[in-house]
Amino acid sequence: MQEEKQILIVLAALLHDTGKLFERGPVPDLGDVLKENEYLSMCREDGKGYHTHLHSAYTRAFCDWLEDKFSCLKASAHKDWKIWCAAHHRNDESGLEATVVRIADRLSSSEREEGQYYVRKVHQRTLLEPVLERVFLGRNDKTFTTMRYPLGRLTADRDGLFPRGASDLNLLASKAAGGGVQRPSEWAHLLSEQPMEAEYRALGEALLADLEALAEQRPEISLFHLLETLFMLLERYTANVPAATNVRHPDISLFDHLRTTAAIAQALMLEHAGRDAPRQGIQTKDDPKWLLVCGDFSGIQRFIYNLTNKGAAKGLRGRSFYVQYFCRLAADFILRELGMTRAGLLYNSGGKFYLLIPARLEEPLRSARAKVNRWLLEAFEGEVFLGLGTANVTGAQFSQGRMQEAWDEAARSLERDRRTRFREHLSPEFFAPRTDFNPVRSCEVCGTRNIAPDKTRCDACNTLQDLGKALKTAEALLTIWGDPDCVTGVAKRLGVMDSAVVFFDGFGAGLIVLTDEQFPSLKRLEAFDGECAFLNQTGERPLAALSLPPCSLGAFYLGRWGAEHGGFPDFEDFADQSQGLRRLGVLRMDVDNLGAVFIEGLRFPERSPVTVDGNVKDGWGDVVLDKETGTPGRKPMASISRMVTLSRQLNHFFSGYVPRLLEEEPFRQCRVVYAGGDDLFIIGSWHQLPDLAQRIHDDFRTFCCGNPDLSISGGITLQRGKFPIYKGALMAGKAEEKAKTVRRSWAGDHDPLHKDGFCFLDVAVPWEDLAGAREIRSWLEADIAPPGGKPGDRGLLSFLMRTAEVNRGLVGRLMLRRGLKEPEAWRMIAYEAWRWRTAYQLKRRYGKDEDGMITLWAEKLFPTEQKGAGPVLPVYTWLELPLRWADYLHRKGDKS
Repeated sequence: MQEEKQILIVLAALLHDTGKLFERGPVPDLGDVLKENEYLSMCREDGKGYHTHLHSAYTRAFCDWLEDKFSCLKASAHKDWKIWCAAHHRNDESGLEATVVRIADRLSSSEREEGQYYVRKVHQRTLLEPVLERVFLGRNDKTFTTMRYPLGRLTADRDGLFPRGASDLNLLASKAAGGGVQRPSEWAHLLSEQPMEAEYRALGEALLADLEALAEQRPEISLFHLLETLFMLLERYTANVPAATNVRHPDISLFDHLRTTAAIAQALMLEHAGRDAPRQGIQTKDDPKWLLVCGDFSGIQRFIYNLTNKGAAKGLRGRSFYVQYFCRLAADFILRELGMTRAGLLYNSGGKFYLLIPARLEEPLRSARAKVNRWLLEAFEGEVFLGLGTANVTGAQFSQGRMQEAWDEAARSLERDRRTRFREHLSPEFFAPRTDFNPVRSCEVCGTRNIAPDKTRCDACNTLQDLGKALKTAEALLTIWGDPDCVTGVAKRLGVMDSAVVFFDGFGAGLIVLTDEQFPSLKRLEAFDGECAFLNQTGERPLAALSLPPCSLGAFYLGRWGAEHGGFPDFEDFADQSQGLRRLGVLRMDVDNLGAVFIEGLRFPERSPVTVDGNVKDGWGDVVLDKETGTPGRKPMASISRMVTLSRQLNHFFSGYVPRLLEEEPFRQCRVVYAGGDDLFIIGSWHQLPDLAQRIHDDFRTFCCGNPDLSISGGITLQRGKFPIYKGALMAGKAEEKAKTVRRSWAGDHDPLHKDGFCFLDVAVPWEDLAGAREIRSWLEADIAPPGGKPGDRGLLSFLMRTAEVNRGLVGRLMLRRGLKEPEAWRMIAYEAWRWRTAYQLKRRYGKDEDGMITLWAEKLFPTEQKGAGPVLPVYTWLELPLRWADYLHRKGDKS
């Protein structure tokens, strides 16, 4: 367990700017802060006797309030922690601890260097700006933003997660910025007409209420567990609160500033604490004091999908969750091995995590990784491997917004590490023949030979299937760090069956899956080392509405497979419930160019300085234009806070919002296998998946403020219920890759970063063309299944399907015989016989065209010069998509 003083330094760094929340909306529980000299003494003075940085006084008042509630703070011998926390703006500290917090605050807030200004009550009138709207990879031509996050608590629904337009939030463009704006039309700092003191007060009171509930139920909570719980609560109440309000672009949340300050402070303290002269060189910015660590688990998809269809749905759910959770657990394990708190965790989702640690702990880091891989080698027989990439970080990289350099180097280091998998464990014993396998029987689920002679399934598959079943009604996940007897003892006291308990022997931890029926028993537990993560909407409830255990508290989003959807369906159930053709659908989607976004995308327009009343004001002049191209010049602004904010927001969309979409009626026959980080994997009745994919695409675009440099591609494949799921996952992955290349291979788009495509029924199209495919499908459905129970007519559909088949064959022959590329071959047949034959069939079908259908079909099918809006690709090149779609929706039985 970490030393008390170290935890208090991290706590001080984490809470150092919490006073901003209470300054903007003062709460009665903290008293009349600005009338107390003890509190005002935390603030800086301007030389004229006036106090500035008044939020420091509120920070100190909050620290006193917190100390009064929890015995771990009352009993601490280090009372100065409140001064380390609140007095960091005075710049007169004498101890190492306060210096660490001050330096960490400056390095974390490097994104605020541009465009400082003040107008009356600006701290109460400013909303958080989306950094997503500012990402630039070459196509986003905006030099200002128009969206903001509503001021409220963070939730996984649209209201708590999505930014909104200025008119929806009743915001007005500020008319001046201290007289420094040369072009008022470019001034885009949006402010509320009236101060939002009531909204801020509501957030502050809700935070205090949750802490009050924790203190009432668990006044004896340890300092370590209180710190870890505060991370969860601060995210809940300050993730949509701007950290700084007097800057042109307030795009960093208060929560992300607080947690990155804590991360920098923890590593800086540990780096210098072991030196003979700890304060020597602590202010220097050119030496690498920090290490950015990128951890990535490879092989997890192969493990997840390596199963047959014997109880496959429960097994798949259990496997997917198991991998997600041990990835999460591994990062915590490494931090514990290094003697660090979770403040060192910058990001953890999608099988990847980022840590910020002291540079001197690189060797212990490697040792901790070796322990993880040793367990992975035993548990997964070499299928899953933890790779590590590292990059040195200097104070200059923090302060100059150049963290993308470290991000890039860590990614490159990770790729080098992956080439030497398990190198720490290579020995003669490693290559010795195995004897612990069954030579005549394999597991009917995963195929392993590591199975008892009298069993049909291996122990691991039985455990994971039981886990999948337990997750159906799960409302919380209880992690316990300790030996198996400790985990089993807690499970018995809670009345949890063995099937809902999973051991992670390599980490010295266990997991207990809890239902809401077991919540009351949490009150009876005595202190232990662990975390209780409440799931989904339960994790968003006030703490007073929950029974709390004596450990860290957290929140976790998990896609539902519960009874509210009608039991636990298997793959064949999804297929049987499909409309038309009985097939299971597999959907995979992920964000395009995410690596480039972090390495290149945080470059924002550079503005010239201006002089106002003899004072130079940075960031308020015109956008500096490149002399050669005439486009806005850009400078790197990849601060650690900005990168962490971007990661967290994307993860919330996938892990929180997407699973909640599946609770809506049109998507009730779909289930999340995995959603987090920047990607997702969903299975379900195939007919619902195209609409779901479209909804996710559209909502993601809204979530990203319509930024053209942030897009998502996806692919759907269909398979029979008994078809091996791992093959379906592989096919869906290939469909997704096909979607990402459609613009380059078909439309001649030479921008390698412009992807934004969708592949369905083995036909890839840009998303813009999917609406046209949907329209054609609806016309065909009107023939196949007309309203009123009239007999259907498949004549036109059959003709078009034959035509599409002939055209594809012709294109293939042209490519083979003449060496043409596919787009060239399609262009060559644009005016071939299919055109007039189709016109003839349309005339036969619609006669005098009283409904205008011939005109509609002609405008869709027959290529002309495109001007303005229209399909990205000629419709006849992807006509097979709506034809098959309509046919499958009205196909009877299981034949295809």
